[in-house]
Amino acid sequence: MKYIIGLLTTIFLLLSYTTPFAKEVYPKFTVKGFGTFGASGTDTDRLGFRSDIKQTSGVTEDWAIDTDSRMGLQLDVDINDSWHAMAQWVARNSTGDFFEQNLDWAFLRWRPRNDLDIRAGRLGIDTFMLSEYRNVGYAYLWTRAPHEFYAGLPVYHFDGVDIAKKYSVNDGTLTVKFFGGRSFTQVPTNVSGSAEQNLVLAGGKLAYEYGNWNARISYNYSQTNNELAPLQPLLDALNRPDINSVWPDAQYFVPYLATKNQSVHFSSMGLAYDDGIWLTQMEASYTDTNINLYPSVANAYLSMGRRFGKVTLYSLFGISESIHNPVKVSNPLMPIPDVVQLRNVTDQLINTNGVDEKSISLGLRWDVSQNIALKTQWSHYWLGNDGVSLWLPAAAGPTPDTVNVWSVGMDFVF
Repeated sequence: MKYIIGLLTTIFLLLSYTTPFAKEVYPKFTVKGFGTFGASGTDTDRLGFRSDIKQTSGVTEDWAIDTDSRMGLQLDVDINDSWHAMAQWVARNSTGDFFEQNLDWAFLRWRPRNDLDIRAGRLGIDTFMLSEYRNVGYAYLWTRAPHEFYAGLPVYHFDGVDIAKKYSVNDGTLTVKFFGGRSFTQVPTNVSGSAEQNLVLAGGKLAYEYGNWNARISYNYSQTNNELAPLQPLLDALNRPDINSVWPDAQYFVPYLATKNQSVHFSSMGLAYDDGIWLTQMEASYTDTNINLYPSVANAYLSMGRRFGKVTLYSLFGISESIHNPVKVSNPLMPIPDVVQLRNVTDQLINTNGVDEKSISLGLRWDVSQNIALKTQWSHYWLGNDGVSLWLPAAAGPTPDTVNVWSVGMDFVF
């Protein structure tokens, strides 16, 4: 937070300075906004559907509005021809500090030439196609970002720098970007409360735009800097001598729950086509991690749509599969209730954090005006035995094999 305060102070000082020979009057202030008002419900009370894993609640058979609804405000300041400042804050259902975690953008940009951007401050992680507008529902076709691909990405921003250079290549534009910094994220846990994740990260992307086509590949490396605090009592218990006397393998499972100094490699690629009538978009990614609480996962989606005037019909197919080997958690030598419970919690944390999900969605978007779109979407999910970590357990009992989710909403910009 001190970093953000320092950045905003710098922006204020720059705003107080204007070049006396400038052709235009600076600074220029622009306020923009966007939002979504949506409602959704499912056909089960055994799982809670959420649009991403940072959300603290999910919808069931009882419809709710907080899964998709949000409101954002953005302030842009043109300081002069080369310098620009921007801040964006989004009110949404999210774990953690309501102000700090929802401040997605707060940066200063220097553009020494038209094909070069250098930014510093709070920035979006530019490793997927919706990086610049993930919260702006009006900017994309669906009711929400594809669940299999985006629901498992809890990091919306980082504090650091990025540099982007554009090149003209065969009548198209190639953008090369590199970025690096730190990320502080708060996420809910299935142990108790929320957990703080501190990451050091670096990455880059290549994006190419040509006519109706947009293609990109990206890579991001991150390393964790801390253990998850809610797990500390469990780790302490597994290391206790009296526990190990009854359950000799207890200490063996401590490394499986460790999160400090672990690495995550995220690679993705995307392709989009839009000729004004037909729309197609696809993304695929692979997350390679040695963190057992967040196992490696491969995911992808394919979307196709057709415009009929102001109405667009679309379909969406998604898949997400964890790639990990189950760990056999041994039983205690004696069935002492507290030790058995400790064993069961350890087994749950190690072996039930995967994703095994496929879905098909059909939807309609109606652009009723230049800045308002109405949407409705039906999604059918197939859930396998390898985990439902993208959802919230809402009731005791077996996990359903299939779930239907219905959604209606209105997206707007101003």
